[in-house]
Amino acid sequence: MAGLARVFEDFRRDTRQALRQMRRSPGFTVLAVLCLGLGIGANTAIFSIVNSVLLRPMPVAEPSRLVMLVRGQTPNFSFPVYEEVKARSRVLAGLTGSLPMESDLEVNGESEFVTAEAVTSSYASVLGVRLALGRWVTDETEPSAVISYSVWQRRFQLDPGVLGRLIRSESQSYTVVGVAPQEFSGIFAPLRTDLWVPIRTRPALAAQLDARGTRPLLMLFGRLRGDATPQQASAELNIIDAEVGAAQGADKAPRAPIVATAVAGVANPGTRRIAQTLATLLAVVVGLVLLIACVNVANLLLVRGTIRQREFAMRRALGATRFRLFRQLLTESLLLASGGGVCGVVLAVVTNRLLELSVPSLGGAFAVQLDLALDWRVILFAAFVSLTATVLSALLPARRVSQARGLIEFKSEIGTGTGRKRPVGLVAQVAVSLVLLFIVGSFLQALFRLQNTDPGFQVARRLYAYAFIPAPPFTPATGREFYSRALERLSTLPGIRSAALASSLPLVPSGSDCASVTGGPQVPTTTSAVGTGYFDTMAIGRVAGRDFGTEDLTPDSSSVVINEALARALWPNSSPVGNRVTIGCKTPQPAVVVGVVRNSAIRALGEAASPHVYRPFAQQSAGRLTAILLAIDSDPVPLVEPVRRALLEMGQGIRVYAVQPLDVHVEQSYARVRWQTMVLVGFGALALLLAAVGLYGVIAYRVTLRTREIGLRMALGATRKQILGDVVRYGLSVVLIGVVVGEVLAAALTGLAGSMQGLVRPTGITIHVAVGVIWIVVAILACSLPAARAARVDPLRALRYE
Repeated sequence: MAGLARVFEDFRRDTRQALRQMRRSPGFTVLAVLCLGLGIGANTAIFSIVNSVLLRPMPVAEPSRLVMLVRGQTPNFSFPVYEEVKARSRVLAGLTGSLPMESDLEVNGESEFVTAEAVTSSYASVLGVRLALGRWVTDETEPSAVISYSVWQRRFQLDPGVLGRLIRSESQSYTVVGVAPQEFSGIFAPLRTDLWVPIRTRPALAAQLDARGTRPLLMLFGRLRGDATPQQASAELNIIDAEVGAAQGADKAPRAPIVATAVAGVANPGTRRIAQTLATLLAVVVGLVLLIACVNVANLLLVRGTIRQREFAMRRALGATRFRLFRQLLTESLLLASGGGVCGVVLAVVTNRLLELSVPSLGGAFAVQLDLALDWRVILFAAFVSLTATVLSALLPARRVSQARGLIEFKSEIGTGTGRKRPVGLVAQVAVSLVLLFIVGSFLQALFRLQNTDPGFQVARRLYAYAFIPAPPFTPATGREFYSRALERLSTLPGIRSAALASSLPLVPSGSDCASVTGGPQVPTTTSAVGTGYFDTMAIGRVAGRDFGTEDLTPDSSSVVINEALARALWPNSSPVGNRVTIGCKTPQPAVVVGVVRNSAIRALGEAASPHVYRPFAQQSAGRLTAILLAIDSDPVPLVEPVRRALLEMGQGIRVYAVQPLDVHVEQSYARVRWQTMVLVGFGALALLLAAVGLYGVIAYRVTLRTREIGLRMALGATRKQILGDVVRYGLSVVLIGVVVGEVLAAALTGLAGSMQGLVRPTGITIHVAVGVIWIVVAILACSLPAARAARVDPLRALRYE
């Protein structure tokens, strides 16, 4: 006990001594704490994202007992598998199925796109969702719905009387019976689910379930019994799966086993992979920022230790051991890192709020919801990073300073030999920050490339609207008649040159299919349905043949228009116009090519030209969502409301969504790249600032250490201009060495970033020159103040120094 008490007493003394030293040098203390705080805060903020999307359990009851079923990389299962597992499993206390989908929501005549889930009746009980208001659906055929807290707040102003209100989604009306809790965003996070409906209230889904097909539709979640484990559930599930396969006479081809995995963070495997890639990139970036901060503080501690040489030499001469001095310096660094940790947590809260505000735009038409609140994992991580910062920033300075050699050091001059060394720490700071700037530059380059990419269609002075007409009361025939009248009415509005229909907008994932000619291989293609005048409205140039005409306006029309990429793939040496082509992978249908148009972006900006087939819009079902595209004479914004009103006035039950300029849709298509770039620019600027502060701090301390030398040189005839130039040249020499090292490292790391993000390519000469110029300007600014101070040294006063 006496030994333990001695340890605590020594630590108390070291802490008091460290606090006294911090009070004596408030400028140094503030600078070191702020540097560490910025580095720790950046890492804590990014860990909050990692925690939210990968680690944090779902906000449900007993989340540790919740499992998700996955087969290989596929999280979807057929309805017969769901029924058999639900009936036979003894390890699972319950099983539920959900089908996340893009859908719509109409409240009081106003419609919007939402993410919805068609679910089985056991959804809430299996997941353990406690509703904020009302109850969950109890019957899979009951026309009732649960809405999200966001919809309750946004569309009903948190009115408790929302229960019993009617809403519409697709072709059905629903009675609101419950409101989900604010923290629950559904199983397709980070996309926020705004609507939950019984699975059999969607006719198309109900028909597939009744047919008991083998198509994988449902994401399955189970709740473990008692103290059962996911491994036990997996073993049982695979036995059931084998028995079901044998009973159904399934083929003997090997299938991936079913695995029951604990649910944490983002449940959907596809979204989880994207989140892991993004989190890895951001973690590398903020890790480098923390490294810069630690090297920064280590440099300051080394220089400060040089100033304190005589203090430590005196203490050695009075009997202090090296370990005692080492422990004292480590305690001082721990206090600095603790202050940096507190500062970092405060900065992380602010940063997280900014990230939460910027995240919703990532989903385009669908909202994204991330909860970046600090929990025990984040606080524990911040503490770990603070300890890591202590070790990284303090070990070398503490070791070097604690090796002072008594009277030999006591008799030496403080500034001896400090002026000619090239600090490795400063070079490392410059090199690492340069690498981050190159990564930021490569993302900026990718963003600028997307913004300036020619999509192959006209974006300016274009307006679009999505319309939906439910079937009933509409039939395919009356639906086509409605859209024909809609185009006629819109074309009469002042300022509209032309109007056309399409099954979907460009840059939205299109249907996949195959195309082939007699005796040739099948070529993978994408497909869409467009109306007459579409190519003129979108300014997609025609290469050969004609557009769709009135003769193509029947559902059984065999006419198609193809793009240049498909024409080259199937008819490399002849014109395809008038030739027959077979469309379809499994059930090929004959068609006739009536025209060839220029290649344009189909799924994403900047993609390589790929084969595409345009079918007549008459083959599009009238009950589906339809895009209406308008060419405008001038600014399209003033026409947004007139277009919306014109469509809504055409009949009861017509729903209109997202009437806005086409350039808004194009910008939303690369929202994720823009968000990543914005975040990286922020961290890159932070890294540059930290490195610049480090350069300034070390140069300033170097000038202080060389005060006697500078005074002596000025007494011997050196001019202020020479002193100024000497300090600036020293700083620039450090920066230039760091730039050379950084150039070597940047080639590898920007290539790694490019492999993680397909749009990112190696930086060009412009980025290299720009980054080099930025650092030279920063170096001059960081060195100018210490240089000016050195040039103002009074020779007589400097010679009396100490």
